Amino acid sequence: MYQKYLDPVVETFTAGDYYKEVFQAKQEYFERAGVVYEDDSEYENRMNTFMDWYLFDRELPGIDLPPIKLYFRKNEDRFTKEEAGIYKGFCNTILSIFYLRKASGGCVFVKDLFSRKNYEVRDGEINAGFMKGDIFEGRLIPFQGIYEFSKGFCFHPVEMEKFILGEIKKVRNQDKARQTKLILRLSAMKLKQTRYQHINIKHIYTFDPKF
Repeated sequence: MYQKYLDPVVETFTAGDYYKEVFQAKQEYFERAGVVYEDDSEYENRMNTFMDWYLFDRELPGIDLPPIKLYFRKNEDRFTKEEAGIYKGFCNTILSIFYLRKASGGCVFVKDLFSRKNYEVRDGEINAGFMKGDIFEGRLIPFQGIYEFSKGFCFHPVEMEKFILGEIKKVRNQDKARQTKLILRLSAMKLKQTRYQHINIKHIYTFDPKF
């Protein structure tokens, strides 16, 4: 598993001089993806997606690199060849909305709805409950020649597939920042949907909210 290699990055960029930076990053993230509370069923999952975003996507002020790329740059000279390959992979994770095509032979096969590329992902306990047709936010982590999912997911209602595909189409050819913005806005809609299940879902998954 990749986690033992990621732990030193987490420790480096969540303590000491970076403690206040994490606090600021949380405010930024949850303003975009929806505020989550400790008693929410989504709390642990959302904290995982936040940490992924902080480590892999959010550029540190004044440095213009996310923590993972800064860590790689600072430590590249002392890495073994194997470690260098692992951390270089960490610098190229894929955050997207995926469609689950099938599960077979200990792997799941997904389609990235932004790039329209297909990926084979090593299956495990983290994604054992997936079903064909699922539409979800996830992050692929390249690790020793394969892809694994990170811990954070956001599963969207399958009945909103047409809406989600329509919004993705609008930004498919735009830069990654614009695509990530959409991913986080969809995440906020999902959080709202879990809280207001009595509201018609089409009034939640919209950029023209009715309430």
